[in-house]
Amino acid sequence: MKRNLRMISGSILFVFLTCHLLNMAFGLVSVEAVEAARTFLTVPWTIPPIAQLLGISLLVHAGLGLHAIYQRNTLRMSGYDQVQLISGLVIIPLLASHIVGIQGAKQVFQFDPDYRNILGFFWLDSPAEGLRQVLVVIVAWLHGSIGMFSWLRLRASWDRLSLFIYPLVVAVPVLALVGFVDAGNEVIAERQAAAVQPVEEAPAEDYTEEERAALEEAIAERQQEIQRNLDFLSTITWTIIGVYTALVALTFLARGIRLYRAHKNRVSVRYLNGPAFDTQAGSSMLEIARLNDIPHANLCRGRGRCGTCRIRVISATPPLPEPGKVEANTLRRLDLGPDIRLACQIVPGPGSLVVERLVAPDIAPADLHAGKQAADGDDVNAEHANV
Repeated sequence: MKRNLRMISGSILFVFLTCHLLNMAFGLVSVEAVEAARTFLTVPWTIPPIAQLLGISLLVHAGLGLHAIYQRNTLRMSGYDQVQLISGLVIIPLLASHIVGIQGAKQVFQFDPDYRNILGFFWLDSPAEGLRQVLVVIVAWLHGSIGMFSWLRLRASWDRLSLFIYPLVVAVPVLALVGFVDAGNEVIAERQAAAVQPVEEAPAEDYTEEERAALEEAIAERQQEIQRNLDFLSTITWTIIGVYTALVALTFLARGIRLYRAHKNRVSVRYLNGPAFDTQAGSSMLEIARLNDIPHANLCRGRGRCGTCRIRVISATPPLPEPGKVEANTLRRLDLGPDIRLACQIVPGPGSLVVERLVAPDIAPADLHAGKQAADGDDVNAEHANV
């Protein structure tokens, strides 16, 4: 259930990000083209209930990400996992000011900013915010692309899909960033042209001293009100960042406490025709392999989907727990025997364990798909032989 929720929420967020980037890519044409494309690519995400679905997806995905960190028994991981973990942690702090700014303009100032106003703000009024926006796009795109890559590369159609996916993964953010620059240059040129145009003198108004003082007081009050609203939005932004940072810190603290309690016990592990060692209990067999520099296949990076980390359990004292739902489904799908388990899913307790690796550590997705097709072909041949 958690795996499906994480995949669904991540997919919704990735589609939204793709629409956002494609919208910005129209800046290669003009700011007007960006605004016209906004009607089809960005505006639909602001319409209830799609907007609520997007917000729920963000909260669910972030919450499940923190839960995944809590469940990790080691922070020693592949490069892909490191990038995805770090990028996932920094997205919300980077995104907070943008979300609060857009929603604040609508709710507090009763103003729906178009792309010309947004680009003017990013390029001229607050370049630091513009740089932050570029950074969050890059980080979010990396995070989403790695997640989609991990999911799709296990599909039998990956070899064909990759011919289209790899170019798109590069082209979409590049076109968006170039469009952002071109549209920004257009807005800068418009501002510069407006600045050099002669300003028509306003007709002199005859104000009394009292009227002039009242007008100046009204202007000052309006400026103070705007500043109070800006301070309020800034407080909301930093509150979101502070709460999220506290949640991340509590997650790592709770994880540390859990591991401290679990690692008091030891487990003896021996690989058939391989190394033998004692290690701390409480980690999965795949994590134990990583901690002890033992190469181990895991195409899905420990998510229990591919089955390439499977091992044969020759002996286990005490017996291992029964497979959970994720592991049982994969074992059933691959038609594996009762003595075969997934290294990423089994967590041996105190005792001893003798296992055998069944898949070459350097297996590639193409090998996995070829093996499946060969197995399917053997099944068909066997049926014909029986006939």
